[in-house]
Amino acid sequence: MSVADTWPGGKDYATENLRQHTRGMSRTLYVMNKTQNRAAGTVSSSSRPTDIADIRIRDELRCGDLGRIITLHGVVYQPLRGFGLNFEAYVAKTIAEYVLDNSSRGRVWLAEYDNDLVGCVAIAERQQNTGQLRWVLVDPAMRGFGLGRRLVTLALDHCVERGLTSVYLETTDGLPESMQLYEKLGFEVLSTETADLWDGARKLIKMKLQLSRASV
Repeated sequence: MSVADTWPGGKDYATENLRQHTRGMSRTLYVMNKTQNRAAGTVSSSSRPTDIADIRIRDELRCGDLGRIITLHGVVYQPLRGFGLNFEAYVAKTIAEYVLDNSSRGRVWLAEYDNDLVGCVAIAERQQNTGQLRWVLVDPAMRGFGLGRRLVTLALDHCVERGLTSVYLETTDGLPESMQLYEKLGFEVLSTETADLWDGARKLIKMKLQLSRASV
């Protein structure tokens, strides 16, 4: 008598259970490999889309999406000096604030390719017809398609549709690509000060855009 004969349901049940387990292990290894590649910055060209149209953007939040946004920030920013676990926790805190304290007033956009989250952006609606631009991020392996500009443009268009009159953001130094994008879209620096952030004293740059002047 084989081991399979002793399983509830007999051989067919055992065979199907093994098949499902094998598929699950294959998927787990596949995801682990892609995560390791992204962290190491070694995503192959074959895994990149040929055009931005191949990247799907949605604005319907689902359970698990908030954790994916936090994870993407942790992985992408980890190589930068001063952006470690404390920064990842800081992002988690701002996301919790958006959902719990701000009652999710706003919208979040998620860019996906091959079932992976490769970019995100959000607008949190604030008082006095103002929106806050948050979590602007694109996976380094997906840069070069204009995805960052596309995501921020969607966010600004949404603000116009909602009747908001201005959008502001907070950033820090050491992120030249982000700063260049914001300036191209018409954001202007309001103030630069030293603030106590996730890793201690760090430069806090506040920028603002009057929507009538948006170059989107």
